[in-house]
Amino acid sequence: MREPHTALRLVDTKGLDRDAWLDIRKGGIGSSDAAAAVGLNPYKSPLELWMEKTGRASTTGEHAGFDDPRYWGTLQDPYVASAYQQRSDRRVRRVNAVLQHPAFPFMLANIDREVVGSAEVQILECKTAGEFGSRLWRDGVPEYVQIQVQHQLAVTGKAPADVAVLLCGQQLEIFRILRDEDV
Repeated sequence: MREPHTALRLVDTKGLDRDAWLDIRKGGIGSSDAAAAVGLNPYKSPLELWMEKTGRASTTGEHAGFDDPRYWGTLQDPYVASAYQQRSDRRVRRVNAVLQHPAFPFMLANIDREVVGSAEVQILECKTAGEFGSRLWRDGVPEYVQIQVQHQLAVTGKAPADVAVLLCGQQLEIFRILRDEDV
């Protein structure tokens, strides 16, 4: 197992506009890119990711509007985090930064929340899933989300993470992801 490390705060994101944030993301592989990079994201191929990172495809269309599930998921993150705090009796806070691995600068991460004062769990990833997406959660955390969280754990040097998912707008499930160096 690797020695623990602390992620570098590459850029503070509080007050940063979306286009500037997307430009920063082009400089590396973020946690939400990790599954696509290895061909395991059901929503984005490695080719699409490569085209975005090399400027051959626009990323400004991300979260394009009210008909985009990612828009609603981002909008609901604070509510999922609040429900997680109530259910788990743990306190969370926003990080508001693009984090960078200290030894592998291409590895970037934006984490939804940091769990405060707990050795048991240190990162919270918030998710939402509608009727179609909730099917991917029947057997636990989908593989593409597990890869996203493992990437976050690798970048931050943290140990376990929790994934809180709001299914169909009314059912909160919480799953624990342990750091796996092999992944």
